[in-house]
Amino acid sequence: MRILIIEDEVDIADTLKIYLEKQGYAVDVKYDGNAGFSALKLNQYDCCLLDLNLPGKDGMQVINDIRESGNIVPVIMLTARSQIYDKLDGFKHGADDYMTKPFHLAEVVARIEAVIRRFSDNKSHSLYLEDYEIIPTQNRVIKGDKMIDLSTKEMRLLEYLVRNQNRIIPAEELLEHVWDDSVDLFSDTVKTHIKTLRKKIDPNKKIIKTVKGKGYGIL
Repeated sequence: MRILIIEDEVDIADTLKIYLEKQGYAVDVKYDGNAGFSALKLNQYDCCLLDLNLPGKDGMQVINDIRESGNIVPVIMLTARSQIYDKLDGFKHGADDYMTKPFHLAEVVARIEAVIRRFSDNKSHSLYLEDYEIIPTQNRVIKGDKMIDLSTKEMRLLEYLVRNQNRIIPAEELLEHVWDDSVDLFSDTVKTHIKTLRKKIDPNKKIIKTVKGKGYGIL
């Protein structure tokens, strides 16, 4: 899952990024509203953490503009202000949740997981693929009495493929959702991770298909 943090307080933004990456998320950070809005237009995110008090576009303007553009990414607003009218205004502009600083990092993760789960069509903590049970929170796949441990990136890649079954997914889209914007777009990162993922759960290439020149998919 790929998260965007738009927060001008560098210490808070960087602390969030480090913590979320340890939890297995790909994380981009922008330190002002204009840069954050541009990132939301260019990339696909699974959740956005958005501060209210930003240079350039403020948080209310950012969320108003992205909603008007048709972008429905889940947004959790972050602010030092606790007045009820700020919260109501945020929800009116399209926020999905709201956290007042200071907050516990573990709670941020819980809120992210909650809004992504509400946003997703699949509400289950486990995903199912043929005779596999996939448990994203544990980086584990179960088949019968066999447990297969995946790396965080392998699990995020598999999870995205499973949630988007029956369509071909370009490598660029996988990069957008599984990796952050520091990844080399011209590398063989996706190909390499598909290869290692297949070795663990699909050695005969019956589940994850490669469509030459187009991408990958569970078809």
